[in-house]
Amino acid sequence: MNPVTGEKQVDINGSKYVLRFDWKAIAEMEHKYGEAPNMLDTDVVAGIAEIGFRRAHPDMTADKIIDQSPPLVPFAKAVQDALQWAYFGPEAVPDTPKDEGKKKAPRAAAGLWMRLKALFQRGSAPSSSGS
Repeated sequence: MNPVTGEKQVDINGSKYVLRFDWKAIAEMEHKYGEAPNMLDTDVVAGIAEIGFRRAHPDMTADKIIDQSPPLVPFAKAVQDALQWAYFGPEAVPDTPKDEGKKKAPRAAAGLWMRLKALFQRGSAPSSSGS
């Protein structure tokens, strides 16, 4: 897979699929779900994934994804990873918009990333391992 082009391979019940968020897909996602989609809402995650799958797997609809019911948080994180690469490429995602000495990402993209990051931090279960 090529993360620089926003591609991410995901596994749904033992089958491999490729998510890809090109500019057209990003625009469609933002138009349908806004700048701060709820990445813990199954309908939203499935809809965004459908957009990402469209190029390589046009048969993977939101309904089909929901019917297959992959574990939500790992699947949503895979979608998030593909979006992160599509927005930022290999550059680091800014932690805060206050980074004075660094190039700033476009405000909307940085804001979206911060909201996605916050959603996952709230929705992720703490690790039970000591590592």
